[in-house]
Amino acid sequence: MKWLNQVAKYHEEYLEIVKNLGEKSYAEDIVQEFYLRLIKYGKEEKIINTEGVINKPYLYFCLKNTYLLFWKEKRKIKKVNLDDVKNIGVQYDYISKVEATISLEAKIDEEMRNWEWFDARLFKLYRDEGISMRDLSKKTKISTKTIFYTIKRCKEKLRENVAEDYEDYINEDYEKI
Repeated sequence: MKWLNQVAKYHEEYLEIVKNLGEKSYAEDIVQEFYLRLIKYGKEEKIINTEGVINKPYLYFCLKNTYLLFWKEKRKIKKVNLDDVKNIGVQYDYISKVEATISLEAKIDEEMRNWEWFDARLFKLYRDEGISMRDLSKKTKISTKTIFYTIKRCKEKLRENVAEDYEDYINEDYEKI
């Protein structure tokens, strides 16, 4: 790759060519990319002729192609005005939602502490483990009917005592919980 040193002698010329093509800010980057593309794809016989003279029209063509690839990629980048972004408000207050979720779960747990141990244990298995009523019946040897009515009774107790907080949660009135 001794030809690369011969090509690099005209570095300032390449910078001027890129600037004349219209890119002033990234001219150095484009020329560096041009060198990398020459190393990767260039053939020495095209870059330097048989007399050892650099083929400037071929290098110009390669440099222009590198510039056009850069320009094509640059067009894909969407730019946003900072003034437009400053006025975007946060649509969702995640901290408030998390705090409200924790508070609601604490109220449900507090309500469950007032229940009979059987009801609380069965409802906790149903709610936390995500086990279906039939699977609960198989694992615990308790009839499906008993499990159904117990869960139903537990849900009714929750509706009576925690429904208002749950509605506030659904309506995103987190400060009321």
